[in-house]
Amino acid sequence: MKAEIIAGCSLILVRPMRASSVIALLMITSVQLWPAHAHATDSDAVGRAFTLQVNGVARRVVLAELVKHPERIHRMSLKCTFQLDRQGHPHNVQVVSNTHNRWAEDTARRALAAAKFPPPQKSMDRASFDYQLDLDEPR
Repeated sequence: MKAEIIAGCSLILVRPMRASSVIALLMITSVQLWPAHAHATDSDAVGRAFTLQVNGVARRVVLAELVKHPERIHRMSLKCTFQLDRQGHPHNVQVVSNTHNRWAEDTARRALAAAKFPPPQKSMDRASFDYQLDLDEPR
């Protein structure tokens, strides 16, 4: 390598890489990274689809129980938190309402605890979910 001194600074001259070498390097890098990106994208899509499916089941079972007594339902929001084991059984079910409607909280908790959900992916021991159900006046 040649070194030149320009204005008190040393400058090392390097032969420029050929464009074909740079393109080849970029192609190799992108080909090696593509499977990891594709797998992450597939995994994210599967996770989102599973979450939508679980939220749909949670909504159906909670609403099915609450509508049995429409006179006890008023405008409220229920926040439901639970975990699913490998078989799709719910655990650690917690329900809190913004209006502190004890009957609605207990009813939703019992409905979720008795529900059968689809099992999560094999790679998960437990999957945690937060679901919020907003209820308007049913009348």
